[in-house]
Amino acid sequence: MVTWIDGAEHALTCESLALLLDNKIPAIRVAGFASPDECSAFSAACKAGRVQYYNVAERIGYIGLAQYQYRWNKTREEFLADVPQAQEDVEAVFHAAGFNPVQRVMSLLRANWDAPVDVAREDARHYFAGIIRSTSERIDLHVDWAPVNAPGYSIAAIDGQVGWNFFAEELLSGGHTTVYNNPWYPVLQPGEIPQSYGLPRSLTEGVPSFTYQATVGDLVIFNTRNPHEVAPGNASPSGSRVSIGSFAGRKPDGSLVLWA
Repeated sequence: MVTWIDGAEHALTCESLALLLDNKIPAIRVAGFASPDECSAFSAACKAGRVQYYNVAERIGYIGLAQYQYRWNKTREEFLADVPQAQEDVEAVFHAAGFNPVQRVMSLLRANWDAPVDVAREDARHYFAGIIRSTSERIDLHVDWAPVNAPGYSIAAIDGQVGWNFFAEELLSGGHTTVYNNPWYPVLQPGEIPQSYGLPRSLTEGVPSFTYQATVGDLVIFNTRNPHEVAPGNASPSGSRVSIGSFAGRKPDGSLVLWA
């Protein structure tokens, strides 16, 4: 197991991003990624957008799509065919809010990485990056690791994976994220994709952990191969935990690709 060199959040630099991809630090925070006015506008635009809900016990609203929804019952072709509608849905939010968080993240990454940064693609078709979520519910212990989650997709070739989230609205209390330094090495069966959500608590026992509280306007990045979970929280009558995020994976040539 790779040991974190410390238990602190780091500023975004080329060095810290490389350390995070190698799971040597727990997290990176970009404070003030968006202004208070941008956060308010983004949150309002999200709530007025085309919100859908996952088929899980917790009520988690989203706009866009996630590749993991296509792991078992849908094909890669169906995933790519659904990207344009998902992109249209989030672009409507960006237009209403007056700014595009995905483009801002990509600009930050390009300024702090010495290789190309772009949205992942399959042949000439881009993936979707930048899924919006709104919830005050818990998000169960899970892992995101494309080489196991997405066999047969181009993103399966990455050798490091992080996830970023920008928080436009937070809860009155709770809603913190805990990351456990125990990179996922599941037992693989031929032709099967293992479940990576609702993982056993044994993965969290006796390992270092890091907990962060989201702050409105901040961007937080962590290594998603580590098991992680989001605690439930208390929201105002009209509020929720509004965020947008995606993954960034490092390819063997050093370039970074984004997808949701």
